[in-house]
Amino acid sequence: MSRDKIWHLFARKLAGEASKEELHELDLLLKEDSSLYYELSSIIQLWEEEPESDNDYLEATYLLHYEKMKKLGLEPQNEEQVQESEDDFGRPFTIFTRYRNKIFAGSVFAALAIIIAVVLFNNNPKNEKPSLALFSDEQKPKSEIVTKKGSNGEFKLPDGSTVWLNAGSKLNYEKINETGIREVYLTGEAFFDVVKNPQRPFIIHTNNIDIKVLGTAFNVKAYPEDKTVETSLIRGSVEVTVKNNPGEKYLLKPNQKLVLFNEYLNARSGKDQRILPMNLPAVAIRKLSYINGDTSAIETSWIRNKLSFEDETFADLSIRMGRWYDVTFEFKNQKLEEERLNGSFDGETLTQALEALKITTKFNYKIDGKTVLIF
Repeated sequence: MSRDKIWHLFARKLAGEASKEELHELDLLLKEDSSLYYELSSIIQLWEEEPESDNDYLEATYLLHYEKMKKLGLEPQNEEQVQESEDDFGRPFTIFTRYRNKIFAGSVFAALAIIIAVVLFNNNPKNEKPSLALFSDEQKPKSEIVTKKGSNGEFKLPDGSTVWLNAGSKLNYEKINETGIREVYLTGEAFFDVVKNPQRPFIIHTNNIDIKVLGTAFNVKAYPEDKTVETSLIRGSVEVTVKNNPGEKYLLKPNQKLVLFNEYLNARSGKDQRILPMNLPAVAIRKLSYINGDTSAIETSWIRNKLSFEDETFADLSIRMGRWYDVTFEFKNQKLEEERLNGSFDGETLTQALEALKITTKFNYKIDGKTVLIF
């Protein structure tokens, strides 16, 4: 019942018909059901932005919702002409002309917003772009973005920087304001395109490393369950500091990545009691990896909705696939965990991906709900 009420109040808010009491009620309901916050705020951003501002984003976002609606049999009439294009990172999307008159669309768009919101909630799309316009200043929730397994999203930070957040990740940006140092806290994986400002350094904090930048594009992978923490630089420069040894600072150049081996780092600090070769470094600087025929690095392919891997163990890949498809892998044959795999998934379903892996690796599988058994 509460969600039906949310949709009703949200439609009245968009149409400009909601009273102060109804807006207050909507805020209270959303505090009780915060999972809808980003879906609804995405709709608000589409509604409030003028068509001539950031047209590429508006058109690409509209197409995303349009495609979702088509799959649910909610295809609108009078389709408009489309034209293929690409963004700065080579990710394909469709640009098409559209016109929206707010005076005419008041009630119509409010109804459409409900449909889109349901689509967003039920299908967990990629490339969500939430804003904080849904709440009044005193009622804003914590400045934190969270992506579920099976989805990723693109977001604009208050300083104008853009961040792509991968599946199963969390970014806290409470400390980004109009003045002073810009700081965020990351758990999981994110690609940052930071607005340059020499007077205001941008710092990313993770569990084991800190990354300091002025203006650059780079990827950070810092999932607690992974064997490594990685910082991959596309352009500009970044300074990486290892937290348990602040004297160790690393300056990366474009096309380089820093790899922090968690097991050796933990062994040195006494957190890992396993016997490990202590002469091996806990940190390594490597070049980015590329698959033949692909001009984009494997480390950043996920922002183009591609899951790429090269010479990766089945065990490590299963962790990434688990986040990608929102499942958990269980190996009944431990030898299969060490199989080395190469390839790339671009739109394949979980079953299609597993069948593709079977071409080069002998194994069987069974999908039981959200558990994948490998034997």
